[in-house]
Amino acid sequence: MPTCTIIIPTHNRDDLLIRAVNSAMQACPIDGEILVVDDKSTVPAAKVLSWKVDSRLRTAVNTGPKGAANTRNLGVRLARSELIFFLDDDDEMLPDYCGRVMAPCGPASIAEWGFSSVIEFREDLATENWRQRKRLARGMVPRAARPKDMIAAISEGFWIRKTIFQAVGGFDPQQSIDEDTDLCVRLVALLSQPWYEPKPGTIVHGAHRPSWKEGAQLTASTPIVKGLECYRRTHDKNVASLAPSSPLRWFLATRYMRRAVKTGQVDDAIQFAKKQAPWLYAQMLTMYVKIKQLKHR
Repeated sequence: MPTCTIIIPTHNRDDLLIRAVNSAMQACPIDGEILVVDDKSTVPAAKVLSWKVDSRLRTAVNTGPKGAANTRNLGVRLARSELIFFLDDDDEMLPDYCGRVMAPCGPASIAEWGFSSVIEFREDLATENWRQRKRLARGMVPRAARPKDMIAAISEGFWIRKTIFQAVGGFDPQQSIDEDTDLCVRLVALLSQPWYEPKPGTIVHGAHRPSWKEGAQLTASTPIVKGLECYRRTHDKNVASLAPSSPLRWFLATRYMRRAVKTGQVDDAIQFAKKQAPWLYAQMLTMYVKIKQLKHR
């Protein structure tokens, strides 16, 4: 059995995929595996990578419904190891990251899932920035941490044990974006604490040049209304598992309303706030929307 599996979902990003796989090969231990899951690309990923000869590398095709969530879920089902690393096809994994997570008495021996700081590289500006959680130290994220510090993007060196991933149901296929927040909320609701690694684990590439033939980034290309629906769904499907006074509940509600106000859907945000319970909580949310509306103006 491989010691770990690096899962790379991909769709129509030939050159970027090669870069991602090259980085995964540098990071993957000799007894690990790299699984590229093709989400119905025009040129099959197997063909794009056919010239790469490495026993750790294999490919699969998502024959089910299209989407990043389904593609990643398939990757986890096909993974031969218990420890899963996720890598987006437009990002890179740093060479020592898997080794750091899997070190004796390291993160993977203590926590069920975790994430890291990232090096953010802007393609349009050719600038590099170290994106770090300044409130967090290396180690288990405290239960009393801010909700936003318990939530991680898949691009942030996200790793997880296959057992806990499947126990919470994996990624929600209905979420075209925000599936990572939804997964983290379900993990936190189970009182599963993540590990945070301040030293970067990945290089996240942003603002791809329009002249490149690869597909646009999913979050940026998702229609505004569709993205708002995903934020609302993340809140609605998880609110029942959160206490009325839970900071995480407030976090999910206010992030949806902020996005609604920013995109001009103020009435939707107000109606959403008024439907919440108890009454005092609904009033606080309504006031929050009005304050955000004034600031936005």
